[in-house]
Amino acid sequence: MNRLDAIQIHLEPGLRALMEARGITEEDVCRVLTFAEGERRFYTQKVTDHRLASFTPAKVTYWVEYGLKVDDYEIRSVYSHRMKILEGFNMPSKKEPEEIGWLCAKCDLPLELAAVKLTYLDETFVVDLPACPSCQRVLVSEENAVGKMALAEQMLEDK
Repeated sequence: MNRLDAIQIHLEPGLRALMEARGITEEDVCRVLTFAEGERRFYTQKVTDHRLASFTPAKVTYWVEYGLKVDDYEIRSVYSHRMKILEGFNMPSKKEPEEIGWLCAKCDLPLELAAVKLTYLDETFVVDLPACPSCQRVLVSEENAVGKMALAEQMLEDK
């Protein structure tokens, strides 16, 4: 049995249909969880204690929001984007500091807004996104991924 087979996941109602519409499989979800939990590369939401993790096996970054149960993972949401995050080049945001509500599990620090570089189809963008001030890992919310980022990807593809 491989590590992916050992992962038990339970999907929130309606999530299976959303995953199918977004082209995300249960195997994609299990890969994110295996990577995140093995490397402590996830964020923890301060209020709900949910975790948010990503994994980029190729050109798509998959994100999974989940909760931990005794023997399994309660999957709350899944989404993806194709923009590449240029981690390690973050600059301070020019916006007023605000409470983000997420902690970097690896560094145990609260995320802060940072000016982050994203690339897609040879175009580079600088956007304000939450990031860890120490390791500079970036959090992309579902709202950003399926909204602004998806729109920008589509516009660049249609160019």
